[in-house]
Amino acid sequence: MVRDLKEKKDLILEASLEVFSEKGYNLATTLEISKRAGVSEMTLFRNFQTKNNLFLESIKQAIGVSIVDNKSIDININLRDFIRLIMHEKMLMISKHTKLIKMLIRETLAHTLPQELGFTRMIYNQVIQTISKYVLYHELNVDSISFAEIIVGLLLRYAIMEEQPIYHLIDENEQRKYLSSYLNILNI
Repeated sequence: MVRDLKEKKDLILEASLEVFSEKGYNLATTLEISKRAGVSEMTLFRNFQTKNNLFLESIKQAIGVSIVDNKSIDININLRDFIRLIMHEKMLMISKHTKLIKMLIRETLAHTLPQELGFTRMIYNQVIQTISKYVLYHELNVDSISFAEIIVGLLLRYAIMEEQPIYHLIDENEQRKYLSSYLNILNI
């Protein structure tokens, strides 16, 4: 019984990612999601209560908790390696979920997402907080907000404009080379 409930929940989350990615938040319906998952709409609501909850859970499952938590990055390393780690983590996420990320950007720019569902804002704020923490810790004479905005801009450029490379599919050496080109632009 518990396994069956977990399987249904996973089916709903998988279907919701597909539908939200294809149609966006406003045009996606819980009826279409439930049909694609092969469950009743009542089952969907029993598991998630609201469309907002379903959206949040879908995004968190796809993108992971790193979207709101960057505790895994050590601030005791040099600036170049620190920025490389931030960019690497975000590039992996973007590369693995390009269609979803593009939908989130599109919906954010169109102001169609409720504020609590603004994941692009969360990512932006997370990068600013992480860089600000590093700048403060190392007592750097750098405007951390402007610096973070440049990094977010590079990440957005990759999300919107880059078709190649598919970052998560290239080997580690190629990933390092790719990120080095960005880091060289930043002159770090």
